[in-house]
Parts: sequence; structure tokens; C-alpha cells
Amino acid sequence: MKKVASVLLSVEGALARFNTGVVVACGLLLFVFIFMVVSDVSGRYLFLKPVPGTQEVGENVLAFVIFLGWAAVLANRQHIRVLIMVDRLPLRWRAGLEMLALAIGLAMMAPIAYYSVTFAYNSYVMKEVGFTYNVPRYPGKMAFALGSTLFAIQLLITFFARLFATLSGRITEAEIPVAKEQV
Repeated sequence: MKKVASVLLSVEGALARFNTGVVVACGLLLFVFIFMVVSDVSGRYLFLKPVPGTQEVGENVLAFVIFLGWAAVLANRQHIRVLIMVDRLPLRWRAGLEMLALAIGLAMMAPIAYYSVTFAYNSYVMKEVGFTYNVPRYPGKMAFALGSTLFAIQLLITFFARLFATLSGRITEAEIPVAKEQV
């Protein structure tokens, strides 16, 4: 069990470093896209010359920003949680419900990750492009495949981390979220 836990910790550390790089890259990509949108709107209304392909590029950029951020959000516990009744339960029950939620999430995301890789690969092989301009569509689909795969891996790591903590009796209030007071 210690060996599995150490492997999980090393994978989680590598994934955390990768997620940090992805979040920074997505932030920079979003900044460039905002500049492109401002140029498009300015060009459209001031010079009657919009920037061609802005919408198609935007689809890919948003796919990168949204899907590649899933694993980082889960790893940093920044996702939205509804804890109306759960925070009133004992710690063991909350831990069990969280593990159940992680297991259900993994059961849903694993097939999505698997099939999205095939979907992205087929899009790449076909050299799929947008309808209006020849902007490739497969980068956004690859971002979805990578993001859903990373999210499934993060769900698996988080599930086993909670399981090992619960089985060893080390589960604490800090590891199980509770509702925060509204200001």
C-alpha cells in the first residue's frame, strides 16, 4: 500500500507541475485571443475589414482554455460544490460520499476520455477544417481529448488519495470540503 501511495504522490506531483504550465499557457492563449477579438471588432466597425477566421480560432482557443483546465481545477479544489446537506454529516460519511462522487465521475469520464481520443485522431487524419475559413478544427478536439484524459487521471488519483487517507484513519476536516459562510 505504501508503494502504491508513493507512486500516486509522484504522479500527482508531475500532474500538478504540468497543470501549472497548462494554466499559464492557456492564460497567455486567452490574452492573445482577446487581442484578436478586439482587432476583429475594431476592424469591422472602423475599417469595414474584420479579421478573418476569428470565430473559428476562438472555438479552438476556448476548447483549450476550458477543457485543459478541468484537471487543475479538481487538483486545487476550486470546483463548485453544492453542500446543502453534506456538511451536516459526520466526517466518515462525507468522505464516503466524496469517494462515491469521485467514482461516479471517473466512471463517466473514462469512456469520454477514451472515445474523445479516437474522435480527435479521426479529425486529425481527415484534416478537418472550419466551414468558412480553412482553420483546422482538430486542435480543439485534441484539447478536449487531452483535457478529459487528464481529468480522468486526476479523478483516479484523488479517489485513491481519499481512499488511502480514509482507510488509514488519517482523514481530516481539511481534506473533506464543508460549506463556507456567506459574507
